[in-house]
Amino acid sequence: MKNLINLSMLSIFAMLLATSISAAPVFRSASGANAAAIQATVDLFRTDLGALNPNTTQTFPTGRREINWDGVPDSFSAPNFFPANFFNSNSPRGVIFGSPASNAGNDTSNFIVSSTTASGTPVRFGNIDPSYSTIFQTFSAQRLFTVRSSTDNSNVVSIQFFIPGTGIPAGVSGFGAVFCDVDNNTNAIMRLYGIDGRLLTSPVSATAANNGLSFLGVYFNAGEKIARVEILFGNKPLIAGNIDGTNGVDVIALDDFIYGEPHATQYHPSDFDGDGVTDRSQFRPSTGEWFIFNSGTSTLSGGPFGVSGDLPVEGDFDGDQRSDLAVWRPSTGQWIILRSSNNQPLFLNLGITGDKPVPGDYDKDGKTDPSVWRASNTGWYYLESSNNFNSFNVIGFGIPGDIPIPGASTP
Repeated sequence: MKNLINLSMLSIFAMLLATSISAAPVFRSASGANAAAIQATVDLFRTDLGALNPNTTQTFPTGRREINWDGVPDSFSAPNFFPANFFNSNSPRGVIFGSPASNAGNDTSNFIVSSTTASGTPVRFGNIDPSYSTIFQTFSAQRLFTVRSSTDNSNVVSIQFFIPGTGIPAGVSGFGAVFCDVDNNTNAIMRLYGIDGRLLTSPVSATAANNGLSFLGVYFNAGEKIARVEILFGNKPLIAGNIDGTNGVDVIALDDFIYGEPHATQYHPSDFDGDGVTDRSQFRPSTGEWFIFNSGTSTLSGGPFGVSGDLPVEGDFDGDQRSDLAVWRPSTGQWIILRSSNNQPLFLNLGITGDKPVPGDYDKDGKTDPSVWRASNTGWYYLESSNNFNSFNVIGFGIPGDIPIPGASTP
């Protein structure tokens, strides 16, 4: 069984270690004359995100996806337009593109992928302007990407993430892109937006490499999720007559996109793999074992977490939109939680023998709060996750004989 976890290994040392993990974004940037100049930085960013996952509708707990454009068929490449949802439909990778023109409803075919030599169309957007085949080079041969519309030209593209093959909004842990022929740092900018629509960090710029390649990647290692990316590339769009280096023109194309595995931005009960679907899961009291059938990959995970007498509790205690393995121990009132965001344990004390666990989000912060209901006084006791579980509260609600809804299925 995969991902086996032994409760005996969850020590106070591990809990202290969890508090020392850096929460700052990790920036990876490089530029140079050719692909070799940025290769090491690109590979380092790939390591940040994890192993490459296949281009399927499956959802994986970890890892990354990539878009290199090179498998796009000729029918969807220059001089033809490229569908905005190609990488969520034709080749499922959880991405849909947008631009100022398409977002305004002016044109739904607002993108172009360059051609290959076999197609007969000039490569690297030479069909738009012959000079582009000379100034642009590729990181992964042969195709490049740009925004282009029959009604409104633009040099801005937005990338929105979804559970691959679905319309379920998703977020990723990091995003990186390769820029082609950046003449000025101010003309190659990424803005990364979180689940709440706000910028996760200040806009970041790719470093210049005239006629070369630049890479820029940002990775968040503390559970933050990127829901949308906006990229400015160039101070002028790719259209005939916009000659790079003439009258201040800086035209830029895009190559590879590299990003974390998309996970749902909203929490769904008992969703352990982050695909926005409830996973079938069981807890075996006699052995303290968890058995989880992950809907995203149709694989089994779980393992020993808890001891005989513990009660399983459901929730997302760390706010990463995935269920955490968690138990409540009636004999001691201890909550033992394995946070899916960092695989680190959390130990909390709340409740006494005879209480019923009723976890839920009681403080509106998007995280599950440990809570118990006490039949003797119909008191609801809970710890606020919004205050790092340091605030203890109790509310009297109900009359003797009532059954609390969150804990109705708990013995």
